[in-house]
Parts: sequence; C-alpha cells; structure tokens
Amino acid sequence: MDRRTFLKIFASLGASIALPVDLAAASQDEIDSLWIEAVRTLDLFQVSEFGTLSYANFEEPQTRYDAHGYSNVGDVDASIVESHAAMYEPIQEIYRDHLREQNPLLDDTAIEELVEDSWLEWFMADGRNWSAIEGIIDDWLSDAPDRCQEWEDYYKTGDAQGAAYDHFLREDSELMDELGIAVIEGQCPGSSYFAAELHTPVEEANRIAAERGRSIRFVYEGEDFVRYDGKPRV
Repeated sequence: MDRRTFLKIFASLGASIALPVDLAAASQDEIDSLWIEAVRTLDLFQVSEFGTLSYANFEEPQTRYDAHGYSNVGDVDASIVESHAAMYEPIQEIYRDHLREQNPLLDDTAIEELVEDSWLEWFMADGRNWSAIEGIIDDWLSDAPDRCQEWEDYYKTGDAQGAAYDHFLREDSELMDELGIAVIEGQCPGSSYFAAELHTPVEEANRIAAERGRSIRFVYEGEDFVRYDGKPRV
C-alpha cells in the first residue's frame, strides 16, 4: 500500500494527527512526513479474502541490511556467511592466499583440503584479514535480497505478511482471542506458510480494538479506503 493511500485509510479510521484536507494535492514531502507520524500512532493491517493479515504500512527492504535488521557487518554471524556462496567463496579465496603466504611449499591439493576443512574456523579466529572480509560482507549486505533464494532467512522482516505474523507472535494472547486472530506456522509439515489470520469480521475486530484502547485497526485488502464501519467511502 502506498503512503498516500495509507493516510486516506488512516483518516477514515479517525486520525489523531493533523492531516491536510486534500491528500491528493499534498506534496510528497508532506506525505512522507505525515506517514512517519501516522505509523507511530496506528498499527494498520490489511485482511485478504482468506483472512491473512499484512502490515498496511510495510515497505519492502531495499538492502539485506534492512531485510535482516543488521546495523553493521559485525551482526553477521558465521552461520549466515557459511550459507551464502557470495560471501564464503571470496572469503575462501582470501584464506587460500593466506595459506600460500604462510607456507609456499603447499601444493594445490593440500591447500584445497585445508580450505575445505578449516576455512570457517580461520574466519572465526583472530588474526585473519578482517578488512578484506569486512568489505565482502558489506557488499553482500548492501545488495538487495534475493527473495526467491533467501525468503526463509528473513520472512518476518522481508514482506508485509511476515511482518504482521511477527507482530502477532508478540501480541497479548487475551486480545488475540478477543479479536479472533490465529498465528499459523506452516499449514502442514514442510509448509512455508507463516501468517496471522483474522477470523472475525473487520468491523467487529475494529470495534473490539477501539474499545480496548488499542491502536490496532484492520481494513479489507484491495479497497482504496474505508470508513470505520468497513464500508467503502463514496
């Protein structure tokens, strides 16, 4: 959902911030500023025809730093490096150079055996060429994530459905029961479907959330925006 549409929905649900009368005519800078204030005030979720919840104000991460929630290179542990060839292959090459420098008499077969057996241990040890390794990891984190290959690594932070799932994993269980929200963690063995689902009509869920003084609100997916009662505004 784009920011302008999000603000229209926000206004229809009773905004507690000063919104311009004509959102369509507002500048992009105004929209961005209002959006930042709005998302701090209201947790808005879209509901699909099957009840699957998605964060309405979610913006897909543009880098792996954002997708994984990393703030610096040091946040990447060895298990992540070991899982991605784009990182471990150039790091292994640095280790090969290190081995040749340490023992010029080693032949290629011996070097490959050492790389296979001990590159990860070397990567985790002190004394390695960290500046070069740091650049490799930073390049990987700065790139956009590969959604086809890496989705399961960051499904809670990589898309709107996963973000909603993560939110309701941490939500108060009593409120979840009242709202009729279920957290689904794979519909069958091996399933990658992780979601929160609303099993209560949107209008009823909004009424319950408002009565409890909670900032959570729900809207039907695909509508431009709705009134508090869930009916399309004309």
